[in-house]
Amino acid sequence: MNATRYWLLVLLPFTISFNIFGQEIPILKSHTYNISIRDGDDFRKGRWNIDPKVNPDIYEAPIAIDEKYKLVTFITDVDSLQIRVEKGKTYPFLIIVNEKDSAFTQVRTVKSAVNFNKDYIRSHEGKTFVEIPDVYELVNIIIALTSTGKNNDGLVAKNTAYYKEVMNWFGKYEQEPVIMKIDSVLSKSYVEYFSIKMNAYSFNFNSSGKIVQNPIYDRLTSVNSLRPYLKELQSFSDKSKFEHFFKQNQLLYNQQISTYRDSTGLMEMQKWLGKNFPKTKYNSYKIVFSPLVGNNQSANWYEYNGFKEVQAHVNFPYRREEEKGEFSSAALHVKDGNIVFTELNHNFIGPEIQKSEYQKGIKVAFEKLDTWIENGSPAERAYNNARACFDEYMNWALVSLRYIDYAPPGEQDKLILKMEKYQVEVRGFKKFAEFDQFLIQLYKKRKVDQVVADLYPQIVEWFVKNK
Repeated sequence: MNATRYWLLVLLPFTISFNIFGQEIPILKSHTYNISIRDGDDFRKGRWNIDPKVNPDIYEAPIAIDEKYKLVTFITDVDSLQIRVEKGKTYPFLIIVNEKDSAFTQVRTVKSAVNFNKDYIRSHEGKTFVEIPDVYELVNIIIALTSTGKNNDGLVAKNTAYYKEVMNWFGKYEQEPVIMKIDSVLSKSYVEYFSIKMNAYSFNFNSSGKIVQNPIYDRLTSVNSLRPYLKELQSFSDKSKFEHFFKQNQLLYNQQISTYRDSTGLMEMQKWLGKNFPKTKYNSYKIVFSPLVGNNQSANWYEYNGFKEVQAHVNFPYRREEEKGEFSSAALHVKDGNIVFTELNHNFIGPEIQKSEYQKGIKVAFEKLDTWIENGSPAERAYNNARACFDEYMNWALVSLRYIDYAPPGEQDKLILKMEKYQVEVRGFKKFAEFDQFLIQLYKKRKVDQVVADLYPQIVEWFVKNK
């Protein structure tokens, strides 16, 4: 079968085809190594970098479950190529740059992780949601019952009345098959915990009490690691009367949701990030949590049909007793927001540092990671590459900038000093305090029209000088 029958080509007059492996494929001409893509209705300006050394260079085009095909268009300064792509198929073509460099390229369709349809976009555009979902809570209860959950202090918040209620209600079911199976997954790697927990968001209970696939989310990570255990999840839910427990605790859930939504500065921090990183934009935010989650967080963003959604999977900001006497209520309200702020800001820090003008500096600055992180520390285990290390330095330094803008002036220094000490002495970021103080002064002395993104050249330069 001639593969070219699947292509709808929109080409300028001089575009030709090329025969490779006995198959004629289209040629796309360009005078630049950076081109744009229109994926369905989503236009991505300058999002594709041509690299002749990568063979083949693969663009993955996500297709939703209910889509039969879509149009993907590659657009250069002198040419364009439109391809009608279908599920499970691959479409090769050749890009010729300046009549000399050639890059063998493929469009490969993949099942989209999300399906932001028109109704979903209409109901979520410009909005923020704070949620304790039902299947998500079920999975967190199961995690709390596992041996891994019991023995790892970071996974489950145990010093709460809610935890005691969970153990009283569900403790007699801790030998159920789903507990054993989930425990075997969790014990392999800390990363598996995030995959299991986040993918719980891709399921919900229907009106008959059955666990079903969410029509919007196929998976929240590269593979839906929870899907193989749906039968056992359902059995556990039915046997333990989980839905009754979930309904019985709605008052607590709603109280914690209200706290997150109204008392942590959630809307203010989104505006702050949008102002300071004006070229990075998202359409909607979701804060997903359980009262059971311990001291751990994760975040990601999903893009489909021209719609970008940020999700932060976090823990509730339970306050320590000693902090209640250490800081004022106003200061603690700002501090409470750190959990979600340090997840949301990754979605702004990352896109900014990915710009080509910063790559050389980051590579040079972080060539020797032991300059920045202590050997054997939590920082080394979790942030052991240049990008991750830079991102986490920036992540918590932005907390200081937020303190400067929103915390009571008389308590800012104390808040900042406590956070710096924790980053250096507990987490192992050796030069965090030095960088933090540099950024604070840079931020305070910035020009009236400057935002954080404008300071990146000086920020990267500081890391290079202090390597």
